[in-house]
Amino acid sequence: MLGNYILALATWVVTLGQCTLAVDVDWTTITNERGDHLPDFSFCGYHSSDKDLPSASRPSSATLQASSADQTAQIQAALDKVAASGGGVVELGTGTFRLSPGLTISNGTTLRGSGVGSTQLSVSKLNGSVPLIALGKDPGHHVQPLSTNRITDSYVGVGASTVTVEDTKGLAAGQAVYVSRTATAQWIRDNGMADLTRDKKPQTWIKEGILMQQPRVIKEIAGNKVTLTVPLTDALDKNYMSPYLATYANPSGDNVEIGLENLSIKLSPTCSGVALDSANGCNAAAISIAPRTSDSYVRQVNVTGFNAFMAVQSNASRITIDGVGLFRDRDTDKSAGYPADIAIQGSQVLVRGSGQYGLRTAKAFSVVTQAGTPGPNAVLRHAVRDPELQQIYPHQRWAHGLLAEDTDAGVLFVDRGNAGTGHGWAVSAGVAWNVRGGVNISSPPLGVNWGVGITGAWAKEGNGSMVDEGAAVTPTSLFDAQLARRKGTHVLHSKAKS
Repeated sequence: MLGNYILALATWVVTLGQCTLAVDVDWTTITNERGDHLPDFSFCGYHSSDKDLPSASRPSSATLQASSADQTAQIQAALDKVAASGGGVVELGTGTFRLSPGLTISNGTTLRGSGVGSTQLSVSKLNGSVPLIALGKDPGHHVQPLSTNRITDSYVGVGASTVTVEDTKGLAAGQAVYVSRTATAQWIRDNGMADLTRDKKPQTWIKEGILMQQPRVIKEIAGNKVTLTVPLTDALDKNYMSPYLATYANPSGDNVEIGLENLSIKLSPTCSGVALDSANGCNAAAISIAPRTSDSYVRQVNVTGFNAFMAVQSNASRITIDGVGLFRDRDTDKSAGYPADIAIQGSQVLVRGSGQYGLRTAKAFSVVTQAGTPGPNAVLRHAVRDPELQQIYPHQRWAHGLLAEDTDAGVLFVDRGNAGTGHGWAVSAGVAWNVRGGVNISSPPLGVNWGVGITGAWAKEGNGSMVDEGAAVTPTSLFDAQLARRKGTHVLHSKAKS
């Protein structure tokens, strides 16, 4: 066990209606022998959780009523008009609105229904990979670095927020940067990923030379010390890499303050369960958060009948998914693998009080991260029908900084080996906190994953850093505790959520 921690008092907490004696843990002292600390997840969500979501009862700028015709063009025109006038809310009345794929909600605009049981968006057919609804417009190109500044520290651990640079030319407080490094052959080999094979054929986990980045913003500069607003979720080790800060400018065009709320979406005939390699147009997401969309949200939305429900694309950030109910209504054809309910490629994403409420027997990845997904990202109070069939399960290739907290879902932070195309170590700096579902917490040779307060069944073969397995811990919510500490407020240890 790598975890070092301080135990204080014991506290009674209420979980799922039962009173349980929990162990008080000083989360600030949990570390490993390399000096990595728990990531700071308090920066996840809309405006880094420094602001509440906009009021769901704020006045609308336009209101549409349901009709029997396809209303995609009508809704799109209303959204565009409101966005062009500076933003606002397009409200949909009660009833069923027929919709086709390709609806886009633009900067400063929210599409709001009259309630999940009152407003339904009905779609009968998907269109290739085009999402039904996109929050934001894809800028369609990658940013280019404006300058690079070499980081000179021997080791900067997970949870650290300050790096030393060779010089500060081109750097300034408020500047957006990528904390960058490339995957080296030695780093790949020492993580045990250099010799993956499947069916006697070699598989590539991460290609040597691939760029791995953590998007951050400079908070302050003192001499050659640069402090970032959000601490690191991936360690920088000079023995394996030559890290640097790369400044950049965001592409023109804003994708901010976009919302989708208070409605339901249904696809019929259903696409749930269709094989992932099928050619019948069932692989598009119901809701996609476009690249470089930030400070946006999906709230109180139910979605039924899709194979891919939600996708948060790369470089999307500060996104809240709150109270979203997902319903798989057919068992999964696993011939080409399992689908994902919520797929995260962006950072500072907060998934809260959501879950899979469909068929108990429909197996799926309930929440996944994809290759290289940068943290922090957090999943709180996530519900599933069966913790062995619907799991919070990073999918592939060194995502980092994921919190799974206060959930009955199974949580797997593991080496996926030659699964898929050589998914290998899927996550580092993952934290399972007060998880009641079954877990497997394993740590990469050059990384770490933690399990804290695990009361569900846990895989004994996992070599992760376990703290108080078998007993719930307080604070009940690591996320709440970290946010309270950052804001200088107090959170009760006995605070519990069922």
